[in-house]
Amino acid sequence: MDAREKYYKRAYEIDGTAARQLQVVPDYEREQEQITQPTVVKQPKGAPKLSHGIDFISMTLLVAAMAITLYLCYNYLQVQGNIVQLERDVMVLEQQLDTILAENAAMEDGLNVETDWESIYRTAITELGMVYPNKNEVITYESTKNGHVIQYKDIPE
Repeated sequence: MDAREKYYKRAYEIDGTAARQLQVVPDYEREQEQITQPTVVKQPKGAPKLSHGIDFISMTLLVAAMAITLYLCYNYLQVQGNIVQLERDVMVLEQQLDTILAENAAMEDGLNVETDWESIYRTAITELGMVYPNKNEVITYESTKNGHVIQYKDIPE
């Protein structure tokens, strides 16, 4: 029986369902056996040295990615600025359009007030011989956007 077997046999005592350790103080002789001297491994002469830094290719790719990212961010901000400026321009143009439409409506109302529609009606009926058309003489057409109608041939009598 060697020393290890003796150690393990006397180290534990069974008491009921649990095993208790008899020797509470650690065995220093056993701990000293486990401690070993570190071994030095020599690298062969041809082995490459490990680099803890970043190599040239990785650094170049990193710098290129950063440059592209900065360029895209700059262009994005420039486009956003242009969009904001265009929205401001559209608002100014809409205000100008509203002003012009209001002036046009005011001028049209002024012309309608000055025009004597009764005298035009009397002149058309008495002097020019105009009459209201019958229902079968009315020709309807789709109105175009610009308000002009082009007549390609004469209307039959």
